[in-house]
Amino acid sequence: MLKSDLPREIERKYLLLMPSDEAIEELKPISRDEIIQTYLLTDASGAVRRGTPSDGYRYYYTEKTDVAFGERIEIEREITANEYKDLLGQADKSRLPIEKQRICFDYLGQFFELDLYSFSDKYATLEIELDDINRTVTLPDCLNVVEDVTGDKRFSNFALSLNQNFEI
Repeated sequence: MLKSDLPREIERKYLLLMPSDEAIEELKPISRDEIIQTYLLTDASGAVRRGTPSDGYRYYYTEKTDVAFGERIEIEREITANEYKDLLGQADKSRLPIEKQRICFDYLGQFFELDLYSFSDKYATLEIELDDINRTVTLPDCLNVVEDVTGDKRFSNFALSLNQNFEI
């Protein structure tokens, strides 16, 4: 398979001050999932994720490779609970699992993922997938955006797994 044939993810990411419960309800969430994301030793881009949507646990294996500003190749597949347990045996012990609540919502026809991290009561992140990195994004007024952190590696989950600290 050619690199150009691999699935691409184009995404903008924003650092937010932690939204209030009222602001979150104003967003009219579509879903709320609890996620634990663990990075593996086998490949710097490899991770396993367990999510707890309303219909039970789901497990995923993901590999991501940056290719351009705000764009990366993302290969993801759902795995079984047994595969998940086996892969956890390859966890990178120098990195802490990322525990977060993901709140998905639609705003003005745009689909967003708001991540609230267990290790921070001050900051959250907001992501939107796009078909073009330069597309105009309209953010909800009820969210307090600190900055656009698209492409800033310090705010990737991979980097956050080292110290679980938002360093601004």
